[in-house]
Amino acid sequence: MNETFANSLVDLAKELGADDAISFDISDIAFDARTILKCLYGCTGGLAYCPTTATEASNTLLFQDLIKKYKWGVLIRTSDLATGQDITIALERKAFLAGYTFAFGATECGCCIECATENGNPCVSKRTLRPPLYSLGIDVYKTVRNVGWVLEVVQQKGDPVSNITAVFIE
Repeated sequence: MNETFANSLVDLAKELGADDAISFDISDIAFDARTILKCLYGCTGGLAYCPTTATEASNTLLFQDLIKKYKWGVLIRTSDLATGQDITIALERKAFLAGYTFAFGATECGCCIECATENGNPCVSKRTLRPPLYSLGIDVYKTVRNVGWVLEVVQQKGDPVSNITAVFIE
């Protein structure tokens, strides 16, 4: 890991409004394909990045293998989806322009007030659309603990929410 560059990404994330950001080694990422069960059973889904069929869910194992090819990255914590997505895309772009051509962000989408895909229409924000961590087979709670953060399960609607995103770097 290039510590200087990693620190610059962490600093940029905070400047852009992240509640927190930290660099990680790929070994800190906790993979568990069971995350996809939550996508298939229990989530209303239907968003452009959601695996909604068993066939799409089988890609989770492929995604895990692809993510494991990265060496490090930056984990980002925000209070809302739009901010998390904007920061993730900004860090991904900065890493790409710095020569890390396979830099890849993972974030839920917070672009639109109303998602076009929920109404059966194509996504209007494909340029910034990325998969969330859990759809890549990543156990977000364990990963967060691995880097020393605390993440609690939201107990009631209206409770504070932490949105966790990441940028993976080769």
